[in-house]
Amino acid sequence: MYTIYKYILFHFLPLALDSFSSLNRNKMIIILLSATLLATLAAGQSQDSCYADQTDPYILFGTATPYEAVSNTNASYVYIDKCEAKQFWIISRHGTRYADADEVDELKDLYDLQEKIIKNHEKDGSGSLCAKDLENLKLWTLQVVSNVKSDLTPQGYNDLYRLGERFKSRFPALFKQTVTKDSFKVQFTTKQRTAASAIAFVDGLFGTGMGLEFPEALEDDMLIKPYASCKKWEKDVEENKDTTKQMKKFEDGSTVTTLVGSVSKRLGFSKTLDLDDILLMYSACRYDKAWHLDKVSPWCAAFTEDDLKALEYIEDLELYYSTGYGNDLNKKVGCPPVKDFIDRFSDIEKGEQQPAGVLYFTHHEMILLVLTSLGFDKDKEALTSSNYDQMSGREWRSSFISPFTANLAAVFFKCDAGEPYRVQLYFNEHLLDINGCDQGLCDWSYFKQQFGSISSSCNLDFC
Repeated sequence: MYTIYKYILFHFLPLALDSFSSLNRNKMIIILLSATLLATLAAGQSQDSCYADQTDPYILFGTATPYEAVSNTNASYVYIDKCEAKQFWIISRHGTRYADADEVDELKDLYDLQEKIIKNHEKDGSGSLCAKDLENLKLWTLQVVSNVKSDLTPQGYNDLYRLGERFKSRFPALFKQTVTKDSFKVQFTTKQRTAASAIAFVDGLFGTGMGLEFPEALEDDMLIKPYASCKKWEKDVEENKDTTKQMKKFEDGSTVTTLVGSVSKRLGFSKTLDLDDILLMYSACRYDKAWHLDKVSPWCAAFTEDDLKALEYIEDLELYYSTGYGNDLNKKVGCPPVKDFIDRFSDIEKGEQQPAGVLYFTHHEMILLVLTSLGFDKDKEALTSSNYDQMSGREWRSSFISPFTANLAAVFFKCDAGEPYRVQLYFNEHLLDINGCDQGLCDWSYFKQQFGSISSSCNLDFC
């Protein structure tokens, strides 16, 4: 592009000036030099603005958001006057995982797109990726091998390990006692990534090699993965075409259509790419960043921040109806874990024996179903294909509520003054400020009044 402006300046300008008077020549010089300078600056800006150079890139990637982007890493000791923590309960999504088998097969198609984008820039002179982003794209390879598909990544292990370390720092007395099969209960699903997440968390709590006895995972786990064994939920939600109706309408709408066109142009394509191609590049962008927090994904350079926010909303629409408030059945399916910790806390209140720690490891669907059951992160209006702009500050945002390692923790306290029992809830390690509670510390009697009905009415016989 610079060559064109250089040609205008040194070839066209002298010829044009010969035909003008002295006064007009001066005006012509000013006009042409100004236009050339502005065009050159504009060209330089489009070429010199590199995603690779961004110090704080947008990494809110829905369910593939790195946990570090949204978690609270302040591990200060939690002191509550005249109160002692009696039980720590947590349900956590697994840590960062590799792509699954289907995703890996699809991601391989990016090699063809990679080749075309490089050709667009180097041979055809189209596209607007800067040199550094283009060079990163040339070096990109798919970082998954066949035997680790869907498994926990090293980053995922580190996330859970550090999560365990931080909760130990907050509640040291609970985790300094002798570890036995009765003092700590651990449960996870049949997937390698949840079992490995459980190991990582326990390693963080007690030190690697503690040797806490883990039970066999259940095939039909109606406590931490009930949706997978609930026929009615599968029929009325998972297989229901209405579940993806709003998402598909948004994909067909002007926001996404414009996005697809601008990304295609940015990458040098004269013909608009398919949305599937855009989503494939988005998947690579998300996974690359989640797997390697300290590195840059060249596929993220294909998108502006506004593009990424629209792609984030596509997933939020799907999840709102498949696991959230878009279907009343979701609240019912999400109740077993809530019932579990409320019943356990009630047993402690009655003087019955309970483990010091209850540790569950599951998937993003369960985390979202639990939040729905509790009534958390509920917006005043439903998410739809037509209110994207109005929902920019929405509560139901998967980047914040179901990133990798998303977790809900509940801590039960016995107190020697005031209310004899109290409760705190933490979501992604942020203390939840529940209405009617004192800065996140709830009287147990009030908590039961607000949420006890979830336990008493929880019944999955309809499944």
